Amino acid sequence: MSRSHDRPARAVSASLSLSPLVAAYLVTLNGLAEAGGWAGLFGRAAPLELEIGFGWDTFLLEQAKIRTTTDFVGIEYDRQRVLALARKAAAAGVNNLRLVWGDALYHLPRLFPPASLRRVYIRFPDPWPKKRHHKHRLLGPEFLRSLFWHIAEGGELLVATDDAEYRDFIHDSLGAVVGLHNTAAPRPWLDSAPDLPMSKFEILFRTQGKNVFFFRYARGAGFASAHVVAATEKLSRIPRRVSEMPHVVFSNALELDALNRAFKPFCWREDEVLFKVNELWMASRASAVLLECVIVHDGHDECFYVEVANKQAGAVIRVSPIKEAERTELVFRCLAGIARRFLSSFPDLRVARHNLGAWAPVGIDGQHRPDVFWIERNHGSEPTSVE
Repeated sequence: MSRSHDRPARAVSASLSLSPLVAAYLVTLNGLAEAGGWAGLFGRAAPLELEIGFGWDTFLLEQAKIRTTTDFVGIEYDRQRVLALARKAAAAGVNNLRLVWGDALYHLPRLFPPASLRRVYIRFPDPWPKKRHHKHRLLGPEFLRSLFWHIAEGGELLVATDDAEYRDFIHDSLGAVVGLHNTAAPRPWLDSAPDLPMSKFEILFRTQGKNVFFFRYARGAGFASAHVVAATEKLSRIPRRVSEMPHVVFSNALELDALNRAFKPFCWREDEVLFKVNELWMASRASAVLLECVIVHDGHDECFYVEVANKQAGAVIRVSPIKEAERTELVFRCLAGIARRFLSSFPDLRVARHNLGAWAPVGIDGQHRPDVFWIERNHGSEPTSVE
């Protein structure tokens, strides 16, 4: 590649190294939508339980082995931990377990319909003990309101921690959410969960003489009416899904060497969404280049690659398959911005066809050049304003 980074190569390597048996346990937002939801993915309608942040533990796999009439989903931020559990699940041959690699805050409302979960486990989340890091704590009131919106009435959240200060924070956060019921009442928390096997962390902490604290809260009958307005507003901010990926075909070729030499990172903002094109890669004697794109929306960064290739009919820009992009309107808007950039930078370029629909830049099908709406930016810096 012309640039020193090897992220595209690593993305290809990561996708090719998985066996089909292991890959079958991994779920993406696109894959879930194509399957028609969890019932389509599992091949049945069954009670659904979720673990957030399963780490290196095999609790979820052991539950799947024992409770075969329940379907289990795990979300984990660390990819290696996800793959480790997927390999163990493949070796065990369980059919009622699926795993998601990603951020729970982002994925929760996109993966699960309202009131669809029977139970959620969050065992030993990071307590972020330093005061300046408290903002990173998962179990604040806002997250809990969002989480319980996806738990069925009477469904349960089970939380475990060994940190006394975080215990108090969790207790206060749960108490701040209207419509929840503490199933351990009158006790504020429990010191064990005898109906569940101990996790690796629990075994470790108990051998060290530490106390472990369990919270068990259920969604009550009044929860929905208390939070319907906020939940509806939050869900309305999720970008619309689309049935295909965007592409633009030009009637003439692009000078890829010139594009490579002249490339500078650029970005633009549309409403509350920031689009960034950070890097360009070009292999020697290649007929295509890759652009690293990032979409920043709702506190989440999605990174994917756009391929610019010269075909027989002309240049084509499309989403590269080397790293899956969530199939939403934001990807269309990103590709539209790149097309607009190219049309401004290469005056002789003409569009032959595209599927951008309502997101097509003004003038893309006519003689008028689209307005420039991006800014240049230096590597590693964020824009202070957008023109």
